[in-house]
Amino acid sequence: MSKDDRSPPRAGVDAQCDPQALPHDGSTGLPRVVRSDALLAGASQLAILHKDTLYFLRETRFGKLILTK
Repeated sequence: MSKDDRSPPRAGVDAQCDPQALPHDGSTGLPRVVRSDALLAGASQLAILHKDTLYFLRETRFGKLILTK
């Protein structure tokens, strides 16, 4: 067992959850969890339209996420 297997799951993330999204349960107060690879779907960038403003979620070459206008 690797060190990663022994670490406790992060808040709202269950090891047995759907790989695409963890259903939101209003009673827990935790936000819905969506995997970044499910959002990006193999692309390095995703456009998000929020209140008539276009944002870009981009994965860097180091695997970090950046949200910009």
